Amino acid sequence: MSVSETTPPVDQKKDNAGSLAMLRTLGAISFVSGILLSVVYQATFSRIQTNTEERIRSTVLELVPGSVIQKEFTFFSEASPDVPRTVYAGYDASGTFLGVALEAIDLGGYGGEIKLLYGYIPDEHKIVGTKVLLCKETPGLGDKIKTDEHFQKNFESLSVPLDDSRQHLLYPLKLVKAGAGGGPGQIEAISGATISSTAVVNGMKESTEVVLPLVHQHLQELKEQGK
Repeated sequence: MSVSETTPPVDQKKDNAGSLAMLRTLGAISFVSGILLSVVYQATFSRIQTNTEERIRSTVLELVPGSVIQKEFTFFSEASPDVPRTVYAGYDASGTFLGVALEAIDLGGYGGEIKLLYGYIPDEHKIVGTKVLLCKETPGLGDKIKTDEHFQKNFESLSVPLDDSRQHLLYPLKLVKAGAGGGPGQIEAISGATISSTAVVNGMKESTEVVLPLVHQHLQELKEQGK
């Protein structure tokens, strides 16, 4: 019995070598592309993060009248110990505590998540303004939560007193129809934008009921941190 070896044709060797070279080239391109995408993502993420932090800082100073210094604190409530609650404290140039800006978030907007900050003066038990940070509501309808003057006035001097235990609101926030407000804790909706109005009030209701007691619990700490 004889065994014979067959030598591949020269053209086949060239094809194999060309295929290997192409695979190496594609691999190198993919590797370099991956690195470039990672670098671009990191640079973009860092820039977005910086812009977000600066926007929050300027909003806090806007919502806490007279403040020029902003400091961030994180507290946890007994009711939801795994959920961090961010408190942005505002101070004047001498370090005197003036008030806080607090987050309110709700996922029930017509376009999904709505996120805002609202100013709160603990010594007066008043909300003094709001600023929408994230909103994907319908232009000309739901997005009026950012611009409607009447809706914004709901929050310009809104009394939100706590009970004697400082653990609960005396008047939890409640949405009512446009023109039907005036009672304690009542927020008048925007006509034609009930879903968006509801999301704002739901977010603020949850936040005020949980975070305002936390602010008063840590009020002395907040005041001392400015000095």
